[in-house]
Amino acid sequence: MILNKTYGFTSGALAAPQANAMAAVIDPLMNGVGAPWLLYGIGAVLALVLTYFNIPALAFALGMFIPLELNLPLLVGGAINWYVTTRSKDEKINNERGEKGTLLASGFIAGGALMGVVSAAMRFGGINLVNEGWLANPLSEVVSLVAYLLLIVYLIKASMNIKK
Repeated sequence: MILNKTYGFTSGALAAPQANAMAAVIDPLMNGVGAPWLLYGIGAVLALVLTYFNIPALAFALGMFIPLELNLPLLVGGAINWYVTTRSKDEKINNERGEKGTLLASGFIAGGALMGVVSAAMRFGGINLVNEGWLANPLSEVVSLVAYLLLIVYLIKASMNIKK
């Protein structure tokens, strides 16, 4: 309720592509209007072709409907996972490194979600600690990129900290 009152679910600040995709599928069934069966059929054929070529259809589908600003971190995370889980000849160590990396990344995701709720609650209460002038400065993007790269390096180093 606080998130909706602070940002509004229809404003775009709280984009929920998964929910919108599910609504697009369920709406025709619930309201009795015609469903886009041709598009469903094309999607099913595409999934079968991708599966035939050993391309995960779910990952491909996620890339089709999730916006780039949400999809790029997924791609980076997949690249980190590939790197961490292929550095050793011992499969057990690779699996342990992958599990540790997944645990660390999950913690960052949960922490980011919690801080998003805390930020919304603070804004709802009239407290806004965001410096809009700094966000308008191009240097803020450079600082954000450096922080992102440091986070990537940390995830790799911490995940690889499992020795033979």
